[in-house]
Amino acid sequence: ERKKGFYLMENLKYRELEVSIFPTNETLGLAAAEDFATIVAKELASREEISVILATGNSQLSFIRAVVEQKEIEWSRISVLHMDEYIGMNEHHSASFRRWMRENLADRVQLKAFYGVRGDHLPAQEEIDRYSSLLLALDPSVCVMGIGENGHLAFNDPPADFATQEIAHVVELAETARAQQVGEGHFASVDETPTHAISLTVSALLRPRHVMVLTPEARKAKAVKAALEGPVTPLCPASILQTQPNAHLYLDAESASLVKRLH
Repeated sequence: ERKKGFYLMENLKYRELEVSIFPTNETLGLAAAEDFATIVAKELASREEISVILATGNSQLSFIRAVVEQKEIEWSRISVLHMDEYIGMNEHHSASFRRWMRENLADRVQLKAFYGVRGDHLPAQEEIDRYSSLLLALDPSVCVMGIGENGHLAFNDPPADFATQEIAHVVELAETARAQQVGEGHFASVDETPTHAISLTVSALLRPRHVMVLTPEARKAKAVKAALEGPVTPLCPASILQTQPNAHLYLDAESASLVKRLH
């Protein structure tokens, strides 16, 4: 089966969740970038401008590199928000998610606006209130995110709060999440990794009409299996995706390697 010019290994359905599996991280990123371009074009057909929530991190690089090459995307009509930032971290730190978004996207295309989470603003509650108001006002059409090695969505580590209707909150980072940041090369050790962050809540991530979940790499395989084949539980935050008809999970052969129904 071919999808948008890229070889698609398999399309699956887990309860309400559509799942597509691609041969490589690169083909996943290319296909997701084309899907994103199609979605934003449809949204912009009926509105003068839209906003989107985008994730940061190593697992998003294949997508972000492909999406900036999508020449037909009218970035000047799109405002970009992101999902999280470490408490106390300034935007120039090498591990800052604001810096990641600026270097990988905002400096490369002409956005209408990029709104960063100011992790170094004190008190943190003021920043939470500001960013929550921003999201409610902008009402993002699309959310593009990933799944963490411990099953987290943004920095909502297990056990995640599925019930809260808040938009953003302060979270204490699980050691598994901090270890992932070390493994990705952002910090030298777990001890040097911040312990708290501002994160969008699970409900805020799932509010947009279109939710794209891009999860390549072998290190995510256990979390993917738990999210798809296990029960819907806060102990695996990504398992809530099973209940989301507006979501689409993109896997590569490595991240899908433990899924039973993979040929």
